[in-house]
Amino acid sequence: MKRRDLLRGIGLTTAVAVANRGAAAVRSAASGISVEGEAGKSAAGKPIPASRGLHPQEALQAQRTARAQKEIAESLAKEGARPVSAGAYQMWNHCGGEEGKRNNLERMLRLVEQAQREGVQLLAFPEMCLPGYFTPVSGSAEEAAQANRALADTVGDSVYLSRLQEAADKAKMALVFGFAEKTKTQIYNCAGVINADGRWLGVRRKNPLYPWPYEVGIFAEPPATARSTIFDTAIGRIGVSVCFDGEFAESVRQMRLDGAELLVWINAACGNSTLGNAQRLNSAGAYAQANQLWIICCNCAAPNSSGTSSIYPPSGEPLVILSPDKEELGIASINLAMNKDWSIWKDRLAREVTSQENGPTPRGV
Repeated sequence: MKRRDLLRGIGLTTAVAVANRGAAAVRSAASGISVEGEAGKSAAGKPIPASRGLHPQEALQAQRTARAQKEIAESLAKEGARPVSAGAYQMWNHCGGEEGKRNNLERMLRLVEQAQREGVQLLAFPEMCLPGYFTPVSGSAEEAAQANRALADTVGDSVYLSRLQEAADKAKMALVFGFAEKTKTQIYNCAGVINADGRWLGVRRKNPLYPWPYEVGIFAEPPATARSTIFDTAIGRIGVSVCFDGEFAESVRQMRLDGAELLVWINAACGNSTLGNAQRLNSAGAYAQANQLWIICCNCAAPNSSGTSSIYPPSGEPLVILSPDKEELGIASINLAMNKDWSIWKDRLAREVTSQENGPTPRGV
């Protein structure tokens, strides 16, 4: 990975350049819209413009991100700050049997070393990054089942996991990564969590699985009651989600209620590698804001993946968004003290929601 592939902001140089042009760029983007006159009318008394398209957002988003980064930087200078350097490695997905798994491990270890030089303290990898996430690009569902079973690791009896623990200890870095876990009776699609001292903290078993033959029938699925998985790490309490299971907002909310300060959401999300997809960006931003939660959303890069890994603060404004198709490392400086109090939301939660499907239609007042 070349140095230019390490990003601390949104998009590429275009967004940064636009941000540097300041408010003039926004005024240019919004040219033709009058801000004078009565509400609902232009200055000339004509009807306001009707739009069926998108107002240019690049300049606006670049400025919002710059503002969010400035707020974080200022907060880190205050007493009680809890600084963390968070990273997302948008790793290229590769399936290739045992040899491919060994190559994936070596790439992960090299990236840990690079991230250490950059000061990263918490690093996320994609879903199933150790053996590779098997999709139709790599073969049939039957071949996927065979590969996942052959390449699964048993916690406490795996050279691969031990080497990652050694790397975490050496780098003093907490790691969250995807692998296939083998128990006495089952195979699970898992996120493994290693603390910054190399201690194995546990796993998040994907729950629910995505309903397609490359998961269902291969991996076991835990009960729905086991969807809140949190870990006390060297940097703080984190929650972990695995791809599709992170699309269930109630699971994320429960992890926040259980004390998670940051969510690590690892993915191998299929999608358009040219355009990317908005789903993960929309969800990550919404989860961050509605739960006052830091989010590291790490996806893989692949011919059939949407990439766009991201890091969000509790404001919901992205600090980092990576490309849809390249292997990159995204890094953000965060302050876990900023989201200590989320009582505005927590105190107003509907703990029990009753369906009105068979009752009267609710009416506004």
